[in-house]
Amino acid sequence: MQYLSGFKQTGLAISISATLLISTHAAAQTNDSVLDTVVVQGQNETVDTFVGDAKKEKAPESKATLSKAQLQKFVGLDSAVTGALKYLPGVHSSGGDSSGITEGSLNIRGFSQDQLGVTRDGIPLNDPQFLTPHADFLGDPENYESVSVLYGSSSINAPTLTASGGSIEIKSVAPTKESGVLYKQTVGSDNLYRSFVRVNTGEYKGFSAWLSASRTTGDLWDDSDGELSSNRYEGNLQYKWGDGNQINALFSSFLMRTNSYLSPTLAQYRANDYDHGYPTRAYPTLGGTNGVADITAPGVNAANSRADFKIQTYGLNGLFNLSDGVQLKVNPYFIRVTDGTASIATAAVNENTLGTDVNRDGDAIDPVVPASLQLLPTQYRIGSSNSLDLTLADNNVLQLGLWTDYTHARNQFIFTPIKGNGKPASIDGSDSIRDGRGNVVYNTNQANQITTQKLWVQDTWHLNSALALTTGLAWQHSELKGADRLTGYDNTEDYNRFLPSLSLSYQLDAQNQLYYNTTSNMRVPAIASVYGRINGGEKQKPELTWNQELGWRYSTDNTLVSAAVFYDKFKDRQAAYQQLTGVTSYFNAGNVTTKGLELAVNGKLPANFNYFSSFTLLSSTQDSDYSAGGLTANTQGNQLFDAPRRLLSAGVGYDNEAFYANFLGRYTGSYYGDLENSQKIGGYTVFDLNLGYRFKDLVSGLKETTVSLNANNLFDKQYLSGVKSGTINADPSNPNFYGAPQYYKGQPRSLVASLTVGF
Repeated sequence: MQYLSGFKQTGLAISISATLLISTHAAAQTNDSVLDTVVVQGQNETVDTFVGDAKKEKAPESKATLSKAQLQKFVGLDSAVTGALKYLPGVHSSGGDSSGITEGSLNIRGFSQDQLGVTRDGIPLNDPQFLTPHADFLGDPENYESVSVLYGSSSINAPTLTASGGSIEIKSVAPTKESGVLYKQTVGSDNLYRSFVRVNTGEYKGFSAWLSASRTTGDLWDDSDGELSSNRYEGNLQYKWGDGNQINALFSSFLMRTNSYLSPTLAQYRANDYDHGYPTRAYPTLGGTNGVADITAPGVNAANSRADFKIQTYGLNGLFNLSDGVQLKVNPYFIRVTDGTASIATAAVNENTLGTDVNRDGDAIDPVVPASLQLLPTQYRIGSSNSLDLTLADNNVLQLGLWTDYTHARNQFIFTPIKGNGKPASIDGSDSIRDGRGNVVYNTNQANQITTQKLWVQDTWHLNSALALTTGLAWQHSELKGADRLTGYDNTEDYNRFLPSLSLSYQLDAQNQLYYNTTSNMRVPAIASVYGRINGGEKQKPELTWNQELGWRYSTDNTLVSAAVFYDKFKDRQAAYQQLTGVTSYFNAGNVTTKGLELAVNGKLPANFNYFSSFTLLSSTQDSDYSAGGLTANTQGNQLFDAPRRLLSAGVGYDNEAFYANFLGRYTGSYYGDLENSQKIGGYTVFDLNLGYRFKDLVSGLKETTVSLNANNLFDKQYLSGVKSGTINADPSNPNFYGAPQYYKGQPRSLVASLTVGF
């Protein structure tokens, strides 16, 4: 119950929720009004309605959705789907490129991407060890029906460990009743080449399915000697029977081979050309002098990192109508990461210590020999999210739920020789450095386990035709276990909290909706915190949040307007940074208050034109000074790093159902790279353009033929797009807590052209 003492509002909210659970339930039983539609989180929603391509949102919370039509137009933007999200309100996107393979970053309302829960069809996609959602997990965007952003909080029934500040929900396309084939060929800048095909079987006695495959290759846009490639196979098998019962079996198998971009410090950015990347050659380890104690320093950023992983995701979505008013959802899943390595840094090894000739110069006396530090990750994750919806009255639905999740992972850091061409001797761990006794040399050899259980109850009442109230209470428990087989270290950390929530929606009239919601969330520390107590350190505290927002929506057949004010209180906010090894770690940045204003408008204009615009004003300030090791940094009242105070996006489009065009622009205000706000990065404005033409009846037998062109960063802006690794203090004249932040660079102008054929 420590959480309840951390926020005075929590006790009040629980009291209100408990009172309403009793009093309003009694009122609901006697309420004679019957609604035509009851929309309950976790049940089937009503038919979506749109203004142009923009979806009308109805949930009692801030939410924005990329519809399938928007995805088809925006998917050529950088980082595929995550890049397209940058035109939604409050989204700050950085890094990545047009291939959709390389890692970028998202920040929404000041929440970093590791504070956002990402799910696809109920399958959690955040890495449970390091909390970050990886772009390579997201899948082929052609297979998406929609991508939604829920701001400020996640749904109480979302299977995620990380959603202290919001969530992203991906919904896959359903199999079609008719059989058919969709083929898409894409070419673009930097030798981008992508082929995608999806086959629909059609429906037979309730069974239908689609299967897809894609192959993507390309080069890094900087001057690094890097490559990008991926193979992906996906499927959705569906069976329907009876009165609305159905099961969907979904799978995704992804093989990624990619190098990474250099994320420079500000000094490196200013000192080099814009396309400067990692050196193409590392210090070689071969060719030392026999009998001489060679010292060959590995240098800084001697070689770019590389990742080669196979990621497999399997899930079942089961929907069973057990009786009138009783609906059961069962969503088990299994995720496996294997068959790969990540070459993440260049390190030094000592032949004297190892008793082996690493650089193959005939002796084993060289004290400093460069080697490639590689991560051999293996992981499997199994879980299931289950809910039972009980319709207690025409205007009252009660949901009971249980989520269980278990992850077992091995993090083995090994050393691999560097060949004379400056590249690792192997990328699969087959040629790792061994000591004089023939044993593999590990930097770390960790075995980790993460176990989570979550129980919840949520009740939704429609008190009358205009007023709806939802209250909920969840209990979440997570246990982190870590063991280092090199040192024999073994530790377990345990976290559990009660998490109340409440939302209220009032429909003033057919056009105007008001809503208020307040939620509590717990984000457990990353698994690295288990090892942080090796030297007697304190147990890392979980990040606790209390999110509140008040919003208004206005909708007509031609216009959508939304406005929201939000206020989020953090306790023990965790800030992410990357170690020299490239592994994401966290430190506690203290308490943080985030508040702001968000406005958005979408609309249709005469003559097939449309428009959209959004504006976000954000304050994400630290409530206290940062202290550690007897030292204090001046952080109180400062903006959190990588949290621009202003975001603005706007666009105008045209679509006559044959030809379409969109001219899009976004402004990202200035932001900081450190908690002391000593290093400020200026704002930037970037423009994109997409064009397309849909041919009708081009050739007999073709259902659709579309050609499209996306021009990203149309005016070739050079800019630092966001923070990859923030620090506490970036002023070198102040040695206390000094560290140089690292930044993402925006991709230069790139072109992506596609031909899509359906038959």
